[in-house]
Amino acid sequence: MKKLIISFSGGRTSAYMTKMLLDNLDRKVYDIAVIFANTGKEREETLDFINECDIQFGFNTVWIEAFIDPVRGKGTRAKVVDYQSADRSGKVFEDMIRKYGIPNTSFLHCTRELKTNAITSYVRDQLGWKGYYTAIGIRSDEIDRINPNHKKLRYIYPLITMFPSTRYDINKFWSGQSFDLRLKSYEGNCDFCYKKSNRKLLTLCREIPDRIEWWKDMEDKYSDFIPKGRTYAKTPVRFFRGNRSIMDLVEMSKIDFVLARDESKDVNKEIQMSFIDDLDVSNGCSESCEPF
Repeated sequence: MKKLIISFSGGRTSAYMTKMLLDNLDRKVYDIAVIFANTGKEREETLDFINECDIQFGFNTVWIEAFIDPVRGKGTRAKVVDYQSADRSGKVFEDMIRKYGIPNTSFLHCTRELKTNAITSYVRDQLGWKGYYTAIGIRSDEIDRINPNHKKLRYIYPLITMFPSTRYDINKFWSGQSFDLRLKSYEGNCDFCYKKSNRKLLTLCREIPDRIEWWKDMEDKYSDFIPKGRTYAKTPVRFFRGNRSIMDLVEMSKIDFVLARDESKDVNKEIQMSFIDDLDVSNGCSESCEPF
């Protein structure tokens, strides 16, 4: 049998891809595992959505979290959790920072350790799979996000090749369902993911100020920490584009700017963004943060 990992990020696109694959692939041909890697900084609404997909669609998602071994040279492993026990405090994320330092657009080790390496470890050590394919939820209207080495790495993009779908197709599907992800399009992933555009981050500073404190706490604790061997980094290390701190973003959010727009309900292709400027530069953070 062909072995297929479905990387389920917890976003609308990823959930749609998962449903299309589970509904259409022959289980006599494919052995399928749906995996969600929790970072501890996902929104509660994301966790609720994954749980609801399991209940309503029968995804049977395997929930995992990274186990960060504090010993240098010891790789990340995976532990299985569930909806009830999944970390919501940011502990998993802080364990990663404590060993590897604050991640940002120059050091993407949060995705690497909390998602990619955790999933790889689970598949290797607990499933015992080799030579498997990994399905990733990237749509046909964001083809520039695909990994250029995807064939060698055995990554597949079903929403480009098997079920070509755009953001509008995804939104239309969810508009007809009995449940949906209860987040605006820019609210997904880790709440203040540094890959988000500045417009999204500044909007979030205004809309969810209660989520700011954790990021400030991490910068207060670890901005002067650089792991051994990373000689090309300088302190202070901060999360955000331009080496800005979370409090820098808070100050920026006090000026007048056009708020980010929720695109999750768009089903009409005629609706377009009314602005694109420097505030909209991002680092690949779409609705979901893909680990591969």
